[in-house]
Amino acid sequence: MSTEQLRWGILGAAKIVEAEMGPAMLRSPRNRVQAVASRRLPAAEKLAGALDAPRAYDSYERLLADPDVEAVYVAVPNALHAQWTIAALAAGKHVLCEKPMAMSGADVRRMNEAAAEADRVLMEAFMWRFHPRVDRVLGLIAAGGIGEVRLVRATYTFDLAAAGDVRSGSVDDDLRLDPRLGGGVVSDLGSYCVSGMRTYAGGRPERVRSWCRSAPGRAVETTVSGQVDFDNGVTGQFYAALDVPGGGHVEILGTGGRIRMANAFRIRAAQAPFDIERQLPDGSWTTGSTPFADQYELEIDHFAAVVRDGVAPRITPADALENALTLDAVRRSWTQGDVEVSRR
Repeated sequence: MSTEQLRWGILGAAKIVEAEMGPAMLRSPRNRVQAVASRRLPAAEKLAGALDAPRAYDSYERLLADPDVEAVYVAVPNALHAQWTIAALAAGKHVLCEKPMAMSGADVRRMNEAAAEADRVLMEAFMWRFHPRVDRVLGLIAAGGIGEVRLVRATYTFDLAAAGDVRSGSVDDDLRLDPRLGGGVVSDLGSYCVSGMRTYAGGRPERVRSWCRSAPGRAVETTVSGQVDFDNGVTGQFYAALDVPGGGHVEILGTGGRIRMANAFRIRAAQAPFDIERQLPDGSWTTGSTPFADQYELEIDHFAAVVRDGVAPRITPADALENALTLDAVRRSWTQGDVEVSRR
């Protein structure tokens, strides 16, 4: 295993950088922040100072031109993911792109092609996939712990107005509510639900039927629900909302039992331990648990191992493309009803 630190540049001074990804990079012995870029230089300088980064830039282009930056974390608004990921790859950087990878499957395909052409690593940042509980549940499923999986239900809800994490103090300014920047619940919480269903179903999505609703005065969808049919016979059901408290939950039903998990996507140390509730064929329940592990630090350490050591990426370009194509189908279904998931 290489001991050389991976030198990161961060595009965007988003809250997730300040609260989660940046501190994880600061803690990780395998990674360090070399530079931060924001359209607002004071924001870049403040974040660079907090992360012990020696350089702050007032443009993304200047960061991409920095020869000391090896990898880029793309944390700009969703609608800009494709543009700046492709630019970073063209500049010779490896890229960890915040979810969703892009706003369409077509854009994700262009990003994957750019990564292949540049011979650089590109990975979608779904941090939840790196918590040990995921592998434990997949192991239970593979061992027949609940029989044959028939249904995966994923919900993720969050009351944006009550959260108090909007920098401007007004929820109206939140990027998740701006259609020009790729806002809407599907790109945010809905992308987790689709990723969760796909991970635990073990098949490829074939058909989608979904519905959406916009809260009064909102220009984006704030609630989405629906069903996904997988090619292995598993049914997926999902619900996501930006105006309902609750967090993320996953339930997996099989012919020999079921598994339930709260805090299924984003976790906090104060919530530990993280239970895996399993119903047995006789109707009784058992509970196992996993301790807290920092998903963001595990994610960037994995990314460093992919770059430095040649480890296979947990989230492949094909995985990111399938998630994006399924999200495309979710959006199409609002006006077209029952739709197939495109393979093109």
